[in-house]
Amino acid sequence: MIDWMAFLIVFGAALGSAVFVVALYSLGIRFLATPPPPVRRADGTFEPGGPSRDDEDDDVDDIGRPRWATFAANLCFGLSGLAVLIGIFLIVPVLHFW
Repeated sequence: MIDWMAFLIVFGAALGSAVFVVALYSLGIRFLATPPPPVRRADGTFEPGGPSRDDEDDDVDDIGRPRWATFAANLCFGLSGLAVLIGIFLIVPVLHFW
């Protein structure tokens, strides 16, 4: 006899954890894509975005993304990796050594 309630619990836990890991990883990628803050001129206005960039003439800026975005991205990647390792630990019986 199949215990359908146990089956649904396992299905829900697997679906929820997969969504959690993918959402954390996606959020980490989004944080890595955070643009640098706009440059403020002496008169208080911001620099214009400038001409569109093409493949041949890309300028590299020294400003880069904000530190908080890099920290948040690394935190999201670390938490998603930790969730994957916990899932592997729960699945593989050899790792249950205590």
